[in-house]
Amino acid sequence: MAEKVLVIGLGVVSPLGRSVEENWKNLVGAGLRARPQSKSHSTQLNFNPGSSNPNFGQTRRSAPTGFERACEFSRWAAAEALTDAGLWDGNGLQDIDPERISCTVSASKPLFDENRPLPPDVINDYVADQFGLEGERRNVIAACATGAYSIALGASWIEQGICDVVLAGSVEPYPHPLIAAGFRQMGVISSDGVTRPFDQRRSGFTFGEGAGVVVLESARHASRRHVRPSARLSGWALGSDSHSAVAFNSNGARIAEVIDRALDRAGLAKEMVRHVNAHGTATRLNDWIETQALQKAFGPHAEHLMISATKASTGHLLGASGSVELIFTVLALCHQFVPPTATLKKPDPKCPLDYTPRTGHAAAFEHALSLSFGFGGPIGVLVVSGS
Repeated sequence: MAEKVLVIGLGVVSPLGRSVEENWKNLVGAGLRARPQSKSHSTQLNFNPGSSNPNFGQTRRSAPTGFERACEFSRWAAAEALTDAGLWDGNGLQDIDPERISCTVSASKPLFDENRPLPPDVINDYVADQFGLEGERRNVIAACATGAYSIALGASWIEQGICDVVLAGSVEPYPHPLIAAGFRQMGVISSDGVTRPFDQRRSGFTFGEGAGVVVLESARHASRRHVRPSARLSGWALGSDSHSAVAFNSNGARIAEVIDRALDRAGLAKEMVRHVNAHGTATRLNDWIETQALQKAFGPHAEHLMISATKASTGHLLGASGSVELIFTVLALCHQFVPPTATLKKPDPKCPLDYTPRTGHAAAFEHALSLSFGFGGPIGVLVVSGS
């Protein structure tokens, strides 16, 4: 029997806050104070590179580079996750052989240090070195599904016995102007500075930034440490839709097939899933395709799903979105609360599912999905269950 993979620690930095507690508090209340997002306030963090790491900001007077932001975001999130898991005391690792803890905290794009591009791998190496992790390490690049792919990879390492613990997730600083220009050229950026997933008035997304990091641990190793998990990563599946470099097949069948495989791995009937954290980018095509995929995957049960599109509150975190949204899904399960799609005021009749407009609500459920897609076709589906 395959080793069970548990979610033991959580760490997140996003436009909603710099800790798990702050993010959850602001996420569940977001619909009550939804406001337009823009680069100047709610999606770009007020960030001082010298605030918590003496190695940053000592010789630079200008704004921190994307590389510096990525280092700081990933370090904060990783420290919170490791501390939450009882594996870090601020000075060193606890209760773990460094060679048995692996690292896949991935960046999806080159990171710019001033105008010099650095390969994405530098962040994963930076995180592993900062915390003395000596196991397997690898950066995964899967566009906006990068976080989901990294977490699935980490879980597979545990199943294979390569390690006992994995620090997994992803990070994305506010995009470099060259990258931002590419998205604008594709016509996927909101025309009015508001991300409105599944809304009739949606016109695209705004950019966000941050990092989401989880500690995954084998059930056997967690039992020896006598620690309680936040959830169980009960299933996952990866796939691809090669229909186009920038658009998925219009019928949602590829996404539905990956959902099916994730549920099969988890050993769950479709009717057992009640909550979904949708990819929800607020583009005209993506939201409609995602709705089609959910209807195909769940059949009549789709209309009973309680769905959240949390990019309405954070903006699109690009490569960091999959890991941050997996953390939001775990928190929804732990708190038995469905977060709102905060900016959804006029639901699109062509997206007729329950996307939790404006206000979240309490609910009882044992299993939930987090969905991630990316330009170029990567699809990632993660399933979490009560521990």
